[in-house]
Amino acid sequence: MEPGAEAADPHLRAAFGAAAPAHFAWQTEGPFVADRERELVRAAFLPLGRRVLDLGCGEGATLVHLGAPEGAVGVDLFEEKVAFARTRLPGCRFVTASGEALPFADGDFDQVLVRDVIHHVPDPARLLDECHRVLAPGGRIDVLEPCRYNPLIFLHAVMNRAERGELRSTMAFLSGVVARRFDVIASDRFQPMPIHRVVFHPDLGWPRLAERPAARRIVDGIERLAGRLLPEGAWAYLHVRGLRS
Repeated sequence: MEPGAEAADPHLRAAFGAAAPAHFAWQTEGPFVADRERELVRAAFLPLGRRVLDLGCGEGATLVHLGAPEGAVGVDLFEEKVAFARTRLPGCRFVTASGEALPFADGDFDQVLVRDVIHHVPDPARLLDECHRVLAPGGRIDVLEPCRYNPLIFLHAVMNRAERGELRSTMAFLSGVVARRFDVIASDRFQPMPIHRVVFHPDLGWPRLAERPAARRIVDGIERLAGRLLPEGAWAYLHVRGLRS
């Protein structure tokens, strides 16, 4: 059994234990969706450090959108996802491990990316301790999480047992977790109302609609309008950047 996976929440294992090639393709190649994903991760994670660790890498979609940086390392709890990522990003290295017990030496990395992981972890402080340990002095952590005050995120959390941790995900919570071990130097909010994640979703919506220019224009228009009407405190994604002193 993969290291640390024996302790995984059964709901988490059921939701994320297997590789999801179709979801990976949707994130990295799907019309409209791939562009929005690329914008999101680049806004949160660039510029990249020289030695990058993607913690909770899944199938590797984030690293794809960051240009598959040569030598980057991805870590995930589930071996099936790691095995899939290896086939798609041969220039990167992938390891199966728990984020709370990383198999790396102190100071091995210059940047740690943590996307959609904190809300799954019972003890975020322990996870951030490990991130602090494997970062070199002056290294950077970038955390990207959903915001509980966004209507789409709230419904997502309520309807999915494995995502229930999103209900605690606020900027105050996230900043506080990061600030415990790092000097917080920036915080941002992204994507006011990403309805494309529902409308074009392969399971929840109609992905083929994204191939139609009219449908893309309508979704884009609604999302832009949401950006003007929705308070920033309710935007869908929270980003916190910290430095290791």
